[in-house]
This record gives sequence, structure tokens and C-alpha cells, in this order.
Amino acid sequence: MNIISRIMGVDKTPEDKYKYIWFTMGTACFALATLVMTIVISRFLGEAKAGMFSIGLSIAQWLVTIAYFEIRTYQVTDVKNEYPFGYYFTLRLMMCLITFLASIVYVVFNGYSPEKVTVILLVCIYKILDSVADTFEGEFQKEERIDMSGKSEFYRIFFSILVLVVTVIITRNLIFSLICMNVVALLIILCLDASVAAGRVKICIVRDYRRVFVLFKVCLPLAISTFLSNYIINSSKLSVDRMLGDAAQLYYTAVFMPNMVINLFSGIIFKPMQTSMAVNYYEKKYKNFWHIIFRMFAIIAGFTLICEVGAYILGIPVLSWLYGVNLKDYKMTLLLLLLCGGVNAVNIIFYYVLAIMRKQKYMTILYLIVCGVALIIMDPITGRLGLNGAALGYLILVVLLGVLLMGYILYQIRKDRKRQ
Repeated sequence: MNIISRIMGVDKTPEDKYKYIWFTMGTACFALATLVMTIVISRFLGEAKAGMFSIGLSIAQWLVTIAYFEIRTYQVTDVKNEYPFGYYFTLRLMMCLITFLASIVYVVFNGYSPEKVTVILLVCIYKILDSVADTFEGEFQKEERIDMSGKSEFYRIFFSILVLVVTVIITRNLIFSLICMNVVALLIILCLDASVAAGRVKICIVRDYRRVFVLFKVCLPLAISTFLSNYIINSSKLSVDRMLGDAAQLYYTAVFMPNMVINLFSGIIFKPMQTSMAVNYYEKKYKNFWHIIFRMFAIIAGFTLICEVGAYILGIPVLSWLYGVNLKDYKMTLLLLLLCGGVNAVNIIFYYVLAIMRKQKYMTILYLIVCGVALIIMDPITGRLGLNGAALGYLILVVLLGVLLMGYILYQIRKDRKRQ
């Protein structure tokens, strides 16, 4: 335990700079994991296996929003300690079980091959383990120890992906490699997260199911909105899978990945501010609250522009080299997807603003509207225009969502002012 405490820096009182460095490392590792896994699998196992893994990852990222259930969003802003850790932990385990059952139902009804079913389920298990770790990391963040959250995320992802890479190279067996990755991730959660958290909070499954259900209802609107948001984000990938097949999925994943860098960048800046932003809002320091929001908008706009210029000049050659495939026909797809990433980062800020304002109740309706549009337009536009169509459809969806969320925020602000 002493070794674990030293690794996690339990007894330290770190400076803010130290905290942000580790939080950034953890977040960056989380974001880059998908890129590394896809590149390695593509290079050593071929396009078909990489496409299979890519769609498995898309499905897992969509379904795992059930497991996340936006519990951490509520947990880190629970500054009054309304719910002890055990309630968050119990709800998390319940949602993880539901997620796994949902993944089984999804693959059965889609009629995938046994190999593809196994790959998808193993990827889903890995993402479910991420969500379990997120409960402990949320508690560390709530205690203003985002350095410990970052370390937990960094060590778990780094070593589990390292094991995946090594086993893929040695065995050339995707399923065995995914099993090894999951085992390592579970061991690190037990040795780092759970052991450190046990010295700070009581880790248990609570029996007060009535109160757990109350917490469930509080998180439900946020969770549904996030679930639908992830469907919107992945709708273009799912459409490519249905309309164009596994090989096209690899090409699309390759040019899709850079747009996540923008979300990574915004997350590194914004997520650590959640607790302090909630405090500012509840203490009615609205000027500080909105100053942070508008500064974030400006940063995202500038970073998106830099990414667009860089991608126009170097994007396709670099991605073609990384993935070992020829992407010269997909420059426009790449540029469209980067723009989607910038708009989606703004939408995430809108989402958190509404969550902090506790105005999330009707936000779900807006996400449902956009999902309905996705079901109508994505397959036809992808079938007609190929990967460019998938990217264009995605852009239409995120712009529509942004307009709806911004309109709802302005409506709530006007409504609150009238009450005052």
C-alpha cells in the first residue's frame, strides 16, 4: 500500500500546475488510446480486422454512455456531499450490468459473425471497466485531486494498451489480445483506484435502493442526453458500416480520429473547472461564470482553425503513413470532420452549462430531435456521397444540435431574468 500511495501521491499537497500536468496526461492517454489501437491492429492484422475493431469501438463508445450515466458530472458538483460514495458506486455497478446486457442484445439482433460478436463484446467490457474507474476518479476530482484522477487514468490505459500492442504483434490474434488488455485494466483498477479510494471513502454496495433510485432519476436526463449525443457522434460511422462495409470503415476511422483531438483539447481545459464553475454559479458570481464560458468558445475556435490549416497541409500524408493505407481521396472528408469536432466541442460546453444551471430536464428532447434527423438523413447521404456524405451528414447534425442548445440556454436565461 505504501508503494501505491507513493505512485498516486496520496500524501502530497501538489500545486495546481502539477495537478493539471497529470490530468492532461491522463486525458491525452485516454484520447490517444483509440488511435494507437486502431493503427496497430490495422498494420499487423489487416484492414478487415481493423474495420471490425473500429465498429466494435464505435458501438462500445455509444453503449457505454449507459454505464457512465453522467454519474461523475453530478458527483463532482455534489459539493454538499448529499450522497456518500457508496451510492455513486452502487448506481455505477447497476448501470454497468445494464450496459453489458444491452451490448449482448445489440450484437444478437444485428446478426454479426461469431468473431465480430466476440470482438465487440470484449471492446464493450474494456469501456465498461473505464466507467468503473471513472467513479473513483470522480471522487478524487471532487476532493480537488485531479492529479490522482489523471494518474489513475494514465497508468490504467497506458499499460493495458501496451499489453494489447505487444500481444497483437506477437500472437497476431485480436481476440486473445483484447482479453489480455481487459485483464490488465481490471488489475490496475483494483490495485490503484480501489485501494487508494478505500483509505478515503467507504467502498460498498448500499442497500438503500430507494435513495439510489432518487440518484438515478437525478442523473437520468443528463445520461439520456449524453447517450443520444454519442449516437449522433457515431451515427456517421454506423452509417458507413451499414452502407459501405468494413474496409471503408477503416478509411473513415482514420480521417475521423483527428476531430477527436479538438474534443480532447477542450476537455483538458474544461473538465477540471466543473466543480469551481458550479460553485461560482451557485454563489451567483455570474460574471466569472460566463467569462469562463466565452473564453472557452474563443479557445475552441482558434484551436479548430489551427487544426484545419494543419490538416490541409499535412493531414492526409501523415494519416496515410500512420494507418498504412492511401487516404489521398479523403482530404475534404478530413476537413469536414475537423469542423464537426469544433462544433461538437461547443455543444459539449452548452451541455455542461445546462447541467450546472440544473436545466437539463428538457434538454433530452433536443437530442431526440437531432437523433430523429440522423435516422432520416445519414444512410441516404452516405450511400449517395460515400465518406464525404457521412461527414457532411455529421456536420448537419452537430450544427442543428448547437442551434437548439443555444436557443434553449437563451430561453432559460430570459425566463430566469423575468422571475427575478
